[in-house]
Amino acid sequence: MFQVYLDTSRRSSRVMAHLLEPPGLGIRFESRPALDAGLGEAVAAHLAWLGSHGHWSHPTPDPAGLQWQIMEEQLLEGDFESGDDVGFYGPDLVPPEPGEIERYLAIARSAREELLALVRGLPAGAMEWRRDERSRPIGQILKHVAGAELWYITRVIDDPSERGLPPELEDLDRRMDATEDPVARLVLVRQGFEAFFRWLPLERLGRVVTPSWFCEITTERWTVRKALRRAIEHEREHTRSVARVVEGRG
Repeated sequence: MFQVYLDTSRRSSRVMAHLLEPPGLGIRFESRPALDAGLGEAVAAHLAWLGSHGHWSHPTPDPAGLQWQIMEEQLLEGDFESGDDVGFYGPDLVPPEPGEIERYLAIARSAREELLALVRGLPAGAMEWRRDERSRPIGQILKHVAGAELWYITRVIDDPSERGLPPELEDLDRRMDATEDPVARLVLVRQGFEAFFRWLPLERLGRVVTPSWFCEITTERWTVRKALRRAIEHEREHTRSVARVVEGRG
Protein backbone atom coordinates (compact mmCIF):
# COMPACT_ATOMS: atom_id res chain seq x y z
CA MET A 1 0.00 0.00 0.00
CA PHE A 2 1.62 3.24 -1.15
CA GLN A 3 0.98 6.47 0.71
CA VAL A 4 -0.03 9.31 -1.57
CA TYR A 5 -0.35 13.00 -0.70
CA LEU A 6 -2.73 15.05 -2.77
CA ASP A 7 -3.00 18.69 -3.82
CA THR A 8 -6.40 19.78 -5.11
CA SER A 9 -6.93 23.04 -6.99
CA ARG A 10 -9.68 25.38 -5.80
CA ARG A 11 -9.94 26.95 -9.25
CA SER A 12 -10.24 23.82 -11.40
CA SER A 13 -10.70 20.06 -11.20
CA ARG A 14 -6.94 19.48 -11.37
CA VAL A 15 -5.12 17.44 -8.76
CA MET A 16 -1.44 16.75 -8.13
CA ALA A 17 -0.36 13.52 -6.47
CA HIS A 18 2.92 13.18 -4.58
CA LEU A 19 4.64 9.97 -3.58
CA LEU A 20 6.87 11.06 -0.73
CA GLU A 21 8.42 7.64 -0.16
CA PRO A 22 10.19 6.59 -2.23
CA PRO A 23 10.60 10.24 -3.24
CA GLY A 24 10.54 11.84 -6.64
CA LEU A 25 7.02 11.49 -8.04
CA GLY A 26 4.82 14.56 -8.29
CA ILE A 27 2.33 14.23 -11.12
CA ARG A 28 -0.64 16.28 -12.26
CA PHE A 29 -4.00 14.95 -13.40
CA GLU A 30 -6.83 16.90 -14.95
CA SER A 31 -9.39 15.41 -12.56
CA ARG A 32 -9.85 12.96 -9.71
CA PRO A 33 -11.19 10.26 -12.08
CA ALA A 34 -8.09 10.73 -14.23
CA LEU A 35 -5.95 10.23 -11.14
CA ASP A 36 -7.85 7.07 -10.23
CA ALA A 37 -7.25 5.73 -13.73
CA GLY A 38 -3.62 6.73 -14.14
CA LEU A 39 -1.89 6.84 -10.77
CA GLY A 40 -1.11 3.11 -10.61
CA GLU A 41 0.79 3.26 -13.88
CA ALA A 42 2.61 6.45 -12.80
CA VAL A 43 3.72 4.94 -9.48
CA ALA A 44 4.84 1.70 -11.14
CA ALA A 45 6.85 3.67 -13.73
CA HIS A 46 8.46 5.71 -10.96
CA LEU A 47 9.45 2.58 -9.04
CA ALA A 48 10.83 0.99 -12.21
CA TRP A 49 12.90 4.12 -12.86
CA LEU A 50 14.24 4.11 -9.30
CA GLY A 51 15.05 0.41 -9.61
CA SER A 52 16.94 0.95 -12.87
CA HIS A 53 19.24 3.37 -11.01
CA GLY A 54 19.67 1.23 -7.90
CA HIS A 55 17.37 3.27 -5.64
CA TRP A 56 14.57 0.66 -5.28
CA SER A 57 15.31 -2.98 -4.50
CA HIS A 58 11.80 -4.44 -4.59
CA PRO A 59 9.96 -5.88 -7.62
CA THR A 60 7.99 -3.34 -9.63
CA PRO A 61 4.29 -3.94 -8.93
CA ASP A 62 1.70 -4.53 -11.61
CA PRO A 63 0.03 -1.13 -12.20
CA ALA A 64 -3.40 -2.79 -12.41
CA GLY A 65 -3.07 -4.25 -8.92
CA LEU A 66 -1.14 -1.42 -7.28
CA GLN A 67 -2.87 -0.08 -4.18
CA TRP A 68 -2.53 3.36 -2.65
CA GLN A 69 -4.05 5.42 0.13
CA ILE A 70 -4.55 9.21 0.22
CA MET A 71 -2.86 10.18 3.49
CA GLU A 72 -3.41 13.95 3.36
CA GLU A 73 -5.13 16.33 0.95
CA GLN A 74 -4.48 20.06 0.63
CA LEU A 75 -6.78 22.56 -1.08
CA LEU A 76 -4.59 25.06 -2.92
CA GLU A 77 -5.25 28.27 -4.81
CA GLY A 78 -3.04 27.53 -7.80
CA ASP A 79 -3.39 25.17 -10.74
CA PHE A 80 0.00 23.45 -10.42
CA GLU A 81 1.77 25.57 -13.03
CA SER A 82 5.13 27.32 -12.59
CA GLY A 83 5.04 29.58 -9.55
CA ASP A 84 1.95 27.99 -7.99
CA ASP A 85 1.99 26.66 -4.45
CA VAL A 86 2.45 22.99 -3.59
CA GLY A 87 1.22 21.16 -0.50
CA PHE A 88 3.12 20.83 2.77
CA TYR A 89 2.57 17.51 4.54
CA GLY A 90 3.28 15.86 7.86
CA PRO A 91 6.34 13.94 6.62
CA ASP A 92 7.89 17.22 5.43
CA LEU A 93 8.27 18.16 9.11
CA VAL A 94 10.60 15.24 9.86
CA PRO A 95 14.24 16.41 9.87
CA PRO A 96 16.23 14.28 7.41
CA GLU A 97 19.23 12.42 8.76
CA PRO A 98 22.52 13.04 6.92
CA GLY A 99 22.21 9.60 5.32
CA GLU A 100 18.76 10.50 4.04
CA ILE A 101 20.09 13.70 2.51
CA GLU A 102 22.67 11.63 0.65
CA ARG A 103 19.88 9.36 -0.58
CA TYR A 104 17.88 12.34 -1.87
CA LEU A 105 21.01 13.69 -3.56
CA ALA A 106 21.77 10.31 -5.16
CA ILE A 107 18.24 10.13 -6.61
CA ALA A 108 18.55 13.74 -7.78
CA ARG A 109 21.87 12.86 -9.42
CA SER A 110 20.25 10.03 -11.36
CA ALA A 111 17.48 12.38 -12.47
CA ARG A 112 20.04 14.92 -13.68
CA GLU A 113 22.04 12.27 -15.53
CA GLU A 114 18.92 11.14 -17.37
CA LEU A 115 17.95 14.68 -18.34
CA LEU A 116 21.43 15.45 -19.64
CA ALA A 117 21.58 12.15 -21.53
CA LEU A 118 18.36 13.13 -23.32
CA VAL A 119 19.81 16.35 -24.71
CA ARG A 120 23.45 15.48 -25.29
CA GLY A 121 24.11 14.70 -28.93
CA LEU A 122 20.96 16.35 -30.24
CA PRO A 123 21.43 18.16 -33.56
CA ALA A 124 21.99 21.89 -33.94
CA GLY A 125 18.82 23.82 -33.30
CA ALA A 126 17.32 21.18 -31.03
CA MET A 127 17.19 23.61 -28.11
CA GLU A 128 14.37 25.35 -29.98
CA TRP A 129 12.27 22.20 -30.38
CA ARG A 130 8.91 22.31 -28.59
CA ARG A 131 5.71 20.26 -28.51
CA ASP A 132 3.46 23.12 -29.61
CA GLU A 133 3.25 26.89 -29.54
CA ARG A 134 1.98 26.93 -25.96
CA SER A 135 4.91 24.95 -24.54
CA ARG A 136 8.51 25.89 -23.74
CA PRO A 137 11.30 24.85 -26.14
CA ILE A 138 13.85 22.39 -24.78
CA GLY A 139 16.45 25.07 -24.04
CA GLN A 140 14.01 27.07 -21.94
CA ILE A 141 12.93 23.93 -20.07
CA LEU A 142 16.55 23.25 -19.13
CA LYS A 143 17.09 26.84 -17.98
CA HIS A 144 13.87 26.65 -16.00
CA VAL A 145 14.99 23.46 -14.22
CA ALA A 146 18.35 25.05 -13.38
CA GLY A 147 16.75 28.25 -12.10
CA ALA A 148 14.20 26.32 -10.06
CA GLU A 149 16.95 24.30 -8.40
CA LEU A 150 18.62 27.48 -7.19
CA TRP A 151 15.19 28.74 -6.07
CA TYR A 152 14.61 25.58 -4.01
CA ILE A 153 17.79 26.36 -2.09
CA THR A 154 16.44 29.82 -1.28
CA ARG A 155 13.30 28.31 0.27
CA VAL A 156 15.23 27.30 3.39
CA ILE A 157 17.67 30.20 3.88
CA ASP A 158 17.27 33.22 6.16
CA ASP A 159 15.54 36.32 4.77
CA PRO A 160 18.10 37.81 2.33
CA SER A 161 16.69 41.32 2.91
CA GLU A 162 18.06 41.09 6.44
CA ARG A 163 21.32 39.21 5.97
CA GLY A 164 21.87 39.14 2.23
CA LEU A 165 22.28 35.97 0.19
CA PRO A 166 24.89 33.53 1.48
CA PRO A 167 28.12 34.28 -0.43
CA GLU A 168 28.16 30.86 -2.07
CA LEU A 169 24.67 31.41 -3.48
CA GLU A 170 25.57 34.89 -4.74
CA ASP A 171 28.57 33.37 -6.51
CA LEU A 172 26.48 30.53 -7.94
CA ASP A 173 23.84 32.95 -9.22
CA ARG A 174 26.53 35.11 -10.84
CA ARG A 175 28.18 32.16 -12.58
CA MET A 176 24.85 30.86 -13.86
CA ASP A 177 23.95 34.29 -15.25
CA ALA A 178 27.32 34.44 -17.01
CA THR A 179 26.40 31.65 -19.43
CA GLU A 180 23.48 31.16 -21.82
CA ASP A 181 24.33 27.47 -22.22
CA PRO A 182 21.46 25.62 -20.50
CA VAL A 183 23.51 22.46 -19.98
CA ALA A 184 26.31 24.46 -18.34
CA ARG A 185 23.73 26.02 -16.02
CA LEU A 186 22.46 22.59 -15.01
CA VAL A 187 25.98 21.43 -14.19
CA LEU A 188 26.79 24.57 -12.19
CA VAL A 189 23.62 24.58 -10.13
CA ARG A 190 23.86 20.92 -9.26
CA GLN A 191 27.32 21.44 -7.79
CA GLY A 192 25.99 24.24 -5.60
CA PHE A 193 22.81 22.33 -4.71
CA GLU A 194 24.69 19.29 -3.46
CA ALA A 195 27.20 21.34 -1.50
CA PHE A 196 24.48 23.44 0.14
CA PHE A 197 22.33 20.58 1.40
CA ARG A 198 25.24 18.32 2.28
CA TRP A 199 26.79 20.87 4.62
CA LEU A 200 23.70 22.33 6.28
CA PRO A 201 24.04 22.51 10.09
CA LEU A 202 22.02 19.84 11.89
CA GLU A 203 19.92 22.41 13.73
CA ARG A 204 18.52 23.69 10.43
CA LEU A 205 17.35 20.36 9.05
CA GLY A 206 13.93 20.53 10.75
CA ARG A 207 13.32 24.26 10.55
CA VAL A 208 10.06 25.42 8.92
CA VAL A 209 10.47 28.51 6.71
CA THR A 210 7.70 30.59 5.14
CA PRO A 211 9.66 32.60 2.55
CA SER A 212 8.46 35.98 1.31
CA TRP A 213 11.47 36.37 -0.97
CA PHE A 214 11.81 35.53 -4.67
CA CYS A 215 8.15 34.49 -4.90
CA GLU A 216 4.62 35.84 -5.26
CA ILE A 217 3.06 33.36 -2.84
CA THR A 218 4.22 34.26 0.66
CA THR A 219 2.28 31.70 2.71
CA GLU A 220 3.87 28.46 1.48
CA ARG A 221 5.79 26.52 4.11
CA TRP A 222 9.11 24.82 3.38
CA THR A 223 11.59 22.53 5.07
CA VAL A 224 14.80 20.92 3.89
CA ARG A 225 12.94 17.67 3.23
CA LYS A 226 10.29 19.39 1.13
CA ALA A 227 12.90 21.32 -0.87
CA LEU A 228 14.84 18.14 -1.64
CA ARG A 229 11.84 16.06 -2.68
CA ARG A 230 10.32 18.91 -4.71
CA ALA A 231 13.56 19.40 -6.63
CA ILE A 232 13.47 15.74 -7.70
CA GLU A 233 9.74 15.81 -8.50
CA HIS A 234 10.15 18.95 -10.58
CA GLU A 235 13.10 17.64 -12.58
CA ARG A 236 11.42 14.32 -13.27
CA GLU A 237 8.30 16.13 -14.50
CA HIS A 238 10.30 18.24 -16.94
CA THR A 239 12.42 15.29 -18.03
CA ARG A 240 9.19 13.62 -19.13
CA SER A 241 8.33 16.81 -21.05
CA VAL A 242 11.69 16.88 -22.83
CA ALA A 243 11.42 13.17 -23.64
CA ARG A 244 8.05 13.75 -25.31
CA VAL A 245 9.52 16.54 -27.44
CA VAL A 246 12.51 14.42 -28.51
CA GLU A 247 10.33 11.39 -29.21
CA GLY A 248 8.03 13.55 -31.31
CA ARG A 249 10.99 14.43 -33.53
CA GLY A 250 12.12 10.81 -33.79
